[in-house]
Amino acid sequence: MVRYCPKCWSEADNNDCCPRCGGRLRQSANESYEEKLIWALGHPEPTTPVRAATILGERRAVAAVEPLIAVALSTPDFYLQEATVIALGQIGDKRAQPYLERLSCEGAIRVRLAAHRALARLQSSNENERVGRRR
Repeated sequence: MVRYCPKCWSEADNNDCCPRCGGRLRQSANESYEEKLIWALGHPEPTTPVRAATILGERRAVAAVEPLIAVALSTPDFYLQEATVIALGQIGDKRAQPYLERLSCEGAIRVRLAAHRALARLQSSNENERVGRRR
């Protein structure tokens, strides 16, 4: 298994420190699957963060909301941005709403459309919660 430095993403053998930047390597055996997926959001190979965002959304990983928001707002890759927006909609956490509203008005059309769908999903889940409380 290839290990990567969490700071510079260089390949790192079975060392405790990265040979390139000297950063301390994570002990991946102690991390949960979701933590590894969150870490993968910063991977330099373009399809890896997209896959990680997709899986986090499918798992409805609430712990990933803030990292997904950070990626959605900082990445120039609109495929990754779209994947993070879709994931935020699947997770359904209200903390994402202001960012989804912002992304529904700016950037690539596919990101704006995904943000509109995610917002609709959030509104639907909010309405279902209100109906459930009334019963």
